[in-house]
Amino acid sequence: MKLTNNCYAILGIGFIPPWTVSSGFVVGEEKTLIIDSGPNYLAAHTIFGYAKNVKPTNEIIVVNIEKHLDHIGGNSLFHENGIKIYGHPAISRNDDDLIVDISDFNKSILNSKRKAAHEEYVFYENTRIVNPGAHVKNGEVISLGGNTEVSVIYTLGHTPTNISILVKGEKILYCGDLITSGYLPNLECGTKDDWNIWMNSLDLISELDVEQIVPGHGKIISGANIKFEITRMKELLNEAIINNKAPTVE
Repeated sequence: MKLTNNCYAILGIGFIPPWTVSSGFVVGEEKTLIIDSGPNYLAAHTIFGYAKNVKPTNEIIVVNIEKHLDHIGGNSLFHENGIKIYGHPAISRNDDDLIVDISDFNKSILNSKRKAAHEEYVFYENTRIVNPGAHVKNGEVISLGGNTEVSVIYTLGHTPTNISILVKGEKILYCGDLITSGYLPNLECGTKDDWNIWMNSLDLISELDVEQIVPGHGKIISGANIKFEITRMKELLNEAIINNKAPTVE
């Protein structure tokens, strides 16, 4: 999906039901920055193909917007192609984490024959853990050539590794799981301290001059819906803080 002259979103990448995952990319005169590599090797092929097709002569670079595997699971495809992968310095995953994700995917398969056949391994074929090889700092500006620049904003809370990518010149924000449009956010791996940090990050982006937000999950957020979704997220976080439990805990 083309958002502006240089900014694109890739929505609806498959993951464990009911979740789909978003990715995107920003195209400059010399470089194309891919935001997140998707949950697996196959998704990374799709993302890479879209990004490369827009400007084939560009150098491709990748940034991981957080540590969860639905955002970095496709890193191995880019690593194999010699593409530099950036991320928060605290991103560090291992093979055991991938085994857990594969097991969770198996649990989501409803058909007993498919479950017994372990069809989750089709989804994760060739997928392996590759952590970012380079780090980004809060406030860092990355030039993509011409007048296209992106800024890194630490928007922690969902995890201690979450960042957002601001394309100021085009009023676009890629915010990862800081906002999950339509979905109830995943607060289950956090604590009250994390949720308070998350609230502060939402306050931070609410001050930005943006017209469209690409969330980690769900549809593009634009116009008046930006304020609505930020408010919705803050209400859910406040509920979690008051009750000391995530809103999805049954």
